[in-house]
Amino acid sequence: MFKSLLASLGVGAAKIDLILDRDVVVMGEEVTGKIVLKGGEVEQLIEGLSVEFRLASSYKKGDHHVHVNEKIATIPILTETYTVPPHQVTEYPFSFICPNYLPVSSVNTRYYFQTNLEISNALDAKDRDFVEVHPSGLQKNFLDGFKALGFVHRGEGYTGSRDQGIQIIQFHPTTWLKGEYDEIVFMYQPHATQHGVSGFFELDKRTSGLLGMIADELDLDEKKGRFHFNAAELASVDQAAETIRRFIITNSQGLIGK
Repeated sequence: MFKSLLASLGVGAAKIDLILDRDVVVMGEEVTGKIVLKGGEVEQLIEGLSVEFRLASSYKKGDHHVHVNEKIATIPILTETYTVPPHQVTEYPFSFICPNYLPVSSVNTRYYFQTNLEISNALDAKDRDFVEVHPSGLQKNFLDGFKALGFVHRGEGYTGSRDQGIQIIQFHPTTWLKGEYDEIVFMYQPHATQHGVSGFFELDKRTSGLLGMIADELDLDEKKGRFHFNAAELASVDQAAETIRRFIITNSQGLIGK
């Protein structure tokens, strides 16, 4: 009786563990692994076993930081009740096709699988496994184009599906344009990258001295607007890099800065 009471509070209860074959997930590809269910000190009734694929991120809205936590998908494993004897170990195969057109893992945007074991009249058991989600298709070429030019992600955020689903990436130049810009920002909707990548951009040149102060005050050192790169312009990583390079050069003309 005492062991049953402790198990109902989570002490000596059944445990769950999702073991993935790899911790890098590519959009559109299959994720595989296994789920290990270990019985506790007493017999317990399992009412359900499922895995949620979730996203956690944040973004700045005005003067506030908004936190985003979304469920991307639920993968059912067990839907019928099941009695787990004490100390019994059971394994279940796990597979999941990662959706396309998701925001990419970055500075703030993270993904994880949360395994939920529903136990009758007791605290449910949970397991959390973080993974990196890499892009595919045109989105991959778009982001790898920046990488090919020597850009890395300095800042990033995702607004969540309830607020237009926009990923905001602040790129930092490490080779080409190094030291010339305070900010290079591109914002786009990952769910709309089937035929191209569209959104908004901000270019902010680095300034100094009296001329820089004047330029900054009059916004002569920055440019904002819309961008659109079609499928042909993002057909390969090299093509995407050249498209981005030309776009930045064109839209930087006339800006005051280094």
